[in-house]
Amino acid sequence: MDRREILPERPVEKGRGFMPGVSVNPSRVLFTAGLTGRDSAFKLVAGGMAPQTRRTFERLQAILGHAGAKFSDTVKQLVYVTDVQTYNAVGRAERAKFFGNDRAASTGLVVRRLADPEMLIEVELVVGLGSSRSGAPLLEKYNVERHPGDFHQGVIVNGGRLVYLAGQVANNVDGSVAGGDGDWRRQAEKIYENIGHLLRAAGATPASVVKETTWVLGIDIWRQHGAPVRRGFYSGDFPASTLVEIPGLARPEFLVEIDVIAAVA
Repeated sequence: MDRREILPERPVEKGRGFMPGVSVNPSRVLFTAGLTGRDSAFKLVAGGMAPQTRRTFERLQAILGHAGAKFSDTVKQLVYVTDVQTYNAVGRAERAKFFGNDRAASTGLVVRRLADPEMLIEVELVVGLGSSRSGAPLLEKYNVERHPGDFHQGVIVNGGRLVYLAGQVANNVDGSVAGGDGDWRRQAEKIYENIGHLLRAAGATPASVVKETTWVLGIDIWRQHGAPVRRGFYSGDFPASTLVEIPGLARPEFLVEIDVIAAVA
């Protein structure tokens, strides 16, 4: 595997104990957005964890089907739940109906809240699709449902290189925190400025982003102050995305952290 490190010549990156970006060259791969238990009218299904889990995997199945994939092609699964005991009791059995005996590398996280306070589970997948298709565009971004969100439900990467960025926060070059006084908009602006800087160093642009995961201390206030900054950054060419609310980040001043994966030719 051809692995390349992305380390811009800035003190804020050079002084850290990790790489701010790494790129690799994969075969053809699908990234899904985080999917939840919404029905065809984009309303949450009733009945709690089991129906929400079942509906989540039904929706993921449609995204995989569009790409000609099956659950057995999944290489990585990330499950966010608000109640791990209930998920273990009834959700895992629903998941097994779709995966059968197949197993993917999996991570499960308990979060404070998902996009809707009544949501109990959200799942995203990374799926291997085999060899790249001749003549296909580098990125195929698509939806299998009509939805009001600023994201695509699936993004296929046809070859190229994948660029993995470390989670970005509102650090200034001198190590101080932009918007450290609780200014959500300023933190969003600084985070996307930092993301843009790293993307340029990797030969990518916002349109190159295939997957974005956003961790926030408050979803509602993020939607009010951060989402407009995000829309301006992507200019309508959105990636597959997941948004979750968590109780804390690495420093108490941080309100948001954003992790992105991009693809370049």
